[in-house]
Amino acid sequence: MTFLDVKLIPDGFLKSLGLSIFGQRANFGLRYLDAQTKFNTYGLDREKLLMVLSNPAALKVVTLQCDLFSLGRVGVYDANENEIENDPFLNFIANPNPFQTEAQFKWDFMFWLMLGNCNTYIDSKILSEKNKMYHLQPDKLYWPDSLQKEADKLIFSDGSLRDRAKTVLEYRYVDGTTFRFPLEKLAISHDLSNGTGNWYKGSSRWDALFKVVSNSEAALDSKNINVRYAGKFLVGSTTSGANDLRSFGLGEEEKEDIRNKMDGSKNVFPLKSMVEIRRFVENMRVLELGNAFQEDFFIMGGLFNIPKDVLEAYIKSSTFENQEKARMAHVAYTLQPKGNEWMNSFERYFGYDKQGKNIRISWDHLPMMGVFKAQESTTKKTQIETLTAMLSAGIPIKQVNEFLGTDFKIEKPEPKQENNGNDNEAGQGGNQNGSGEDQGIEDEQPND
Repeated sequence: MTFLDVKLIPDGFLKSLGLSIFGQRANFGLRYLDAQTKFNTYGLDREKLLMVLSNPAALKVVTLQCDLFSLGRVGVYDANENEIENDPFLNFIANPNPFQTEAQFKWDFMFWLMLGNCNTYIDSKILSEKNKMYHLQPDKLYWPDSLQKEADKLIFSDGSLRDRAKTVLEYRYVDGTTFRFPLEKLAISHDLSNGTGNWYKGSSRWDALFKVVSNSEAALDSKNINVRYAGKFLVGSTTSGANDLRSFGLGEEEKEDIRNKMDGSKNVFPLKSMVEIRRFVENMRVLELGNAFQEDFFIMGGLFNIPKDVLEAYIKSSTFENQEKARMAHVAYTLQPKGNEWMNSFERYFGYDKQGKNIRISWDHLPMMGVFKAQESTTKKTQIETLTAMLSAGIPIKQVNEFLGTDFKIEKPEPKQENNGNDNEAGQGGNQNGSGEDQGIEDEQPND
C-alpha cells in the first residue's frame, strides 16, 4: 500500500512510524487530504512548495504578489511621527544575511507567507552588524513533541510564556545535520488565523486550491496531448461499410504500406480504393483549454485578494488607469496589512514598542501612488470649492462640515477698537500739518 491510495492518514500513525512520505519525521499539524486529485499529498509543506513551483498559474500569482511586496520601503518613526533616518534597524534589514539583500528578504517573506507561514530566525535581540536573520524552510523545521502537546493550550502567566519560549527547535539540513535554537529566536507570521488549533502554525490558502490547481494541471496536460496528436491521422477505407460482410480488417502489410506512404516525402499516392483521412484533433479551439487555464488563474489570484484588473494586466489588455487603481487597491487592502503585521513583529522582538518607535513599510514612493495623490489633491480642491459656495450661501460651518465630512473651523476676527475723537483729529491734523508744512515750504520761497 502506498500513501497515495488512502483517503486520510492520521498524524499519530505517521508519528508511530517516525516517518513521513519524504523519509523524515512527520511535522505536526499536517494532514493528508483526499487522494482523488493529483495533488493528494500537498498537505505537506514541501508538497505545497513543489505545487507552486511546478504550476505556471500558481507561480504567476505568487511571483506577482512577491514582486510588488519587495518594492516596499521600510522606515522607522519616533513617537512624534518624525522619521529616524539612521536607525540601527534600517541597516539590519538592509543586510539581513550574507546571501540576501533587503529586496530579496522581503520577497522571500511574502513567498513563504503565501504558502501559509513564514518562520524568521533572528540570531540576537541586539541590533548590530554581527546579527543575522533568515527565513526558514518550513518542511525542514522540526517541532518537538513537548511543544506539539502545548500547541493549542492557553497561557495566562509570564512564567509559563518564558518557559515555553525556551523550547528547543531543530532545523534539519539536507545532509542530515541539524541546527538547534530556542523558540524565542523565531518570529512567526501567519497568512491565515493561527487560532484554529495551533498557535505556531496557521492554515494555508492552498489547502482550498488543491482541485483548482489540479484542474489547471489537467488543462495543461490535455493541451499537451492534443498538440502531440494534432499531427497524427486516422486512415480507413470508404468503399466498404460497417455492415458489409465482405469487408475485413486491414492486414499488417496494408497497414505498413499506409504508414510508409503517409510518412513518406511523396505528394501523390496511387491507391486501389478510396480512403478517408481524419485528424485525431479536428479543432482545438472547441476544447477552450486556454480559457480553462485563465479561469483557474483568476480563481487562485482572487483567493489571495489580488484585484482582477491586476491579474488581467498580465493576460489581456486593460486601461492604464484601471490597472493603476487596481494596483493601489492591491497595496492598500492586501499588501499593507501583511506588511504592518510583519513590521509589528520586529517592534516586539527588538523592544521598539516600549521605546515609542514605529517600524513601517510603505509603497507611497512608487509612481502608481502618484495617481492616488493627484486624485487626493483634486478631492481637496473640490471640497474647498464646495465649502466656499456653501458659506457664501449663508450655510453655517457646522452643517457644512457634516455635509462634507470635514472639520473646518472659522475663527472670528478680533473686533476693531473704536478711534476716539482725538485720534481722528490727530489723524486729520497730521494730514493738514503735512499739507501745511508743504505749504509753508512754498511760502518761504522768495518771490520773483
